[in-house]
Amino acid sequence: MRICRRRSHQLVLVAVMIIVVVFVSNNVDYSQSVRYVEKFLINSEGNNKSANVINSSESSDIFRETVDESVADKLKQRVRVLIWVMTSPKTVEKARAVKNTWGSRCDLLLFFSSENNTEIPIIELDVEEGREHLFEKTTQAFDYIYENYFDMADWFMKVDDDTFVVMENLRHFLYDKNASEPVFTGRHFHEPRLNISFESGGAGYVLSKEALRRFGTRESSPPFCTNETIYEDVEMARCLQRLGVSILNSTDNKLRSHFHPYDAESHVIKGLPVDYILYDANSYKVGMDAINEHAITFHYISPQQMHLLYYYTYHFRPFGISYTYS
Repeated sequence: MRICRRRSHQLVLVAVMIIVVVFVSNNVDYSQSVRYVEKFLINSEGNNKSANVINSSESSDIFRETVDESVADKLKQRVRVLIWVMTSPKTVEKARAVKNTWGSRCDLLLFFSSENNTEIPIIELDVEEGREHLFEKTTQAFDYIYENYFDMADWFMKVDDDTFVVMENLRHFLYDKNASEPVFTGRHFHEPRLNISFESGGAGYVLSKEALRRFGTRESSPPFCTNETIYEDVEMARCLQRLGVSILNSTDNKLRSHFHPYDAESHVIKGLPVDYILYDANSYKVGMDAINEHAITFHYISPQQMHLLYYYTYHFRPFGISYTYS
């Protein structure tokens, strides 16, 4: 019996080869020949259910891929976030990469620099460029947002132009947080010499609506916000804490991180520089198990990497795996 079945399959294969040769020799359209061969195989293997499933026209619906963004859309409606990007005249290419990648998924996206640029567009601030002017640049940007956009969002995030943000994960993280509380959050660091806790500027930090209100209405006397160092994120934390704004923890219940001051390779494989390890307020770990699966930011991302990360995040995916949310 097995010999007969094997002989039958051999005859079918020979017939298929003859059909293909005939079609090719007569310059018949290849797609037509493929359909004819499929039909021939189905008819000749009437009892072969797997062949019927694979080749039948009705089976194409079984593996049709659809994208369900209903949960992400609900979060977008319920969690209003404004993100502003600190850029400069020399790094407009980075700002452009942000705009063309993850920036396209923002509710409100603003760019600030010392020079105007109508293409991006970029809002001009009355400030000089340079590391020593970063805190002044930050205060002017937040003041501008408070005066013009305060009622348009509940959370206000500052990032650099080489920071990649996954907006859907940011909204998910903020969903159960209270924007009416005076808090700010990000990658929690502690500067031991100054004894100051702060949020990493490169990893991006988020102010609640109440935190921005307190910042926007701060009194110049006494001077709550002064530029005592060249470190913008340290000075912003000092300023906010003097205004009664507290740090909101951003790690999950497994102490995995959401905000990252370096690129994914550094956090997953290489590790961070020693000084950053000393600053980390939480237990420092390296590897995929140290990062929450809904990571929000990565820093030191070039424009080329920005596009690659965007592809990996929103276009590249393994077939047949899906997730459900409640």
